[in-house]
Amino acid sequence: MKCVLLVATGILIGEKIEDSSRIIESIWFDEETTVTNENLKDFIDQKGDEIVELLDQTQEEIISDNSHIVDFLRQKGFENARFAVTGELSSFRALITDFIRNTWKMGTSIAVSQLIREKAMHRTRMLLKEKVEARDVYIAQAIKSIDDVNSILNLIYARLSEWYGIHFPELQELVRDNPQYIKLISKTRGAIRSNLDEDLLSHLSDKRRELILQAAKQSLGTEISTYDMNPVSQLARFGVEILKIKDNLETYIEESMKEVAPNIQCLVGSLLGARLIALAGNLEDLAKSSSGTIQVLGAEKALFRHLRSGEDPPKHGVIFQSSYIHSSKKHQRGKIARALAGKLTIAARVDFFSGEFIGTTLLADLEKKVEDIKSSFPEPSEQQLEQKRLQKKRKRKPTFKKGKKDFKGRRKHKKQR
Repeated sequence: MKCVLLVATGILIGEKIEDSSRIIESIWFDEETTVTNENLKDFIDQKGDEIVELLDQTQEEIISDNSHIVDFLRQKGFENARFAVTGELSSFRALITDFIRNTWKMGTSIAVSQLIREKAMHRTRMLLKEKVEARDVYIAQAIKSIDDVNSILNLIYARLSEWYGIHFPELQELVRDNPQYIKLISKTRGAIRSNLDEDLLSHLSDKRRELILQAAKQSLGTEISTYDMNPVSQLARFGVEILKIKDNLETYIEESMKEVAPNIQCLVGSLLGARLIALAGNLEDLAKSSSGTIQVLGAEKALFRHLRSGEDPPKHGVIFQSSYIHSSKKHQRGKIARALAGKLTIAARVDFFSGEFIGTTLLADLEKKVEDIKSSFPEPSEQQLEQKRLQKKRKRKPTFKKGKKDFKGRRKHKKQR
């Protein structure tokens, strides 16, 4: 068996004969070169002939700790090349310090360890920088920013509805949508309800405008001066600015997902696709996840509760936001979630490893699968009905009868006459 190791200072080639291991050859990096994932392929291509010559077209099994090296060897005809399992190269790694010290004529092992550490630290910094520069990380931050913006908007709406509601409480019933409520107060420019007219409400429909004007005349709210209304209007205008930021973030995610993950975007849309990337950590981690993991992303609490207490496992996580799942019947959602997670797994791997657009084909296959599920399972099965009955039974509150212990452990007695 032969091995090809990637270390901070170069590429080492070793061999194992029975129980003995030894490093036989090496290809060193330049002193100025720090090899990362970005330029490792170029280095291997440059030194490819030298690597092949050192291996001498061996028919033995070749193992390596780097996937790029394994791919290169297989392209060169080494069919027995494979990725090393955990601990398989430990016997070779133990020989690295002595091999470098003898090859470079360095005095002590401490000096070799210091050199390797400096190279490894520099390489790690470069790898971290390379990781952060990935576009999917920015997309993940953008979707998290939208969550923060939504929290701010909810606080602004709660304060506005309470503050402006003192003066005009009926408006909250007529305008139920939070962003519309904030925009409406902002566009009235701090006008009190007695000053509302058709010009200030011209952006609304005729019916909605008439209802608001009629409610303003018959309102039970307290009177307020223009001076006291000005801070309310300022808060509403601040809310409108936050809404613009949210729109800009959504546009940014829409455009970025077209470049970074077009197949995922085609299946579930930009916002849900970005949320999946954020929950997984990045696109690479999402691509390496199984379909079962993607299916329950966002439902970690329910999953651990299932593992801890034996409750029913979650059928879906954040992918419930997909219209294919939340618009279907409850007993069909688990099967549809499984089908969607399978297609998302393929889409994520294609987006990360090749970049080829196959979203249209995946979407057509998914729609066909969803239609098959809906036609095959129009009604819940007996097993699902039984599970539903058991869930209701578990949720039912316990009743305490006289003569038995109550919830505090005290025994109740019938009142004697």
